[in-house]
Amino acid sequence: MNAPILVHNDSPADDLSDVQDILVLLSLALALIASPTTPIIVARFTAVIAQHTAMAWVELLDDLIAAQGGAQ
Repeated sequence: MNAPILVHNDSPADDLSDVQDILVLLSLALALIASPTTPIIVARFTAVIAQHTAMAWVELLDDLIAAQGGAQ
């Protein structure tokens, strides 16, 4: 079975959708970390993933700002 080929359009709506997806992932990670029943190793692993996700979010926003003209 062939996997579908994903085509990424560079429209502002797609960029905003990507930012929304990243923010949802971050909120889920923070909720998991804050849960008192989460084992410490899972919380630490989730924190690392959340940090990498936040860095990806910053890079995406930086690209969006640069594409819109940035600070002039």
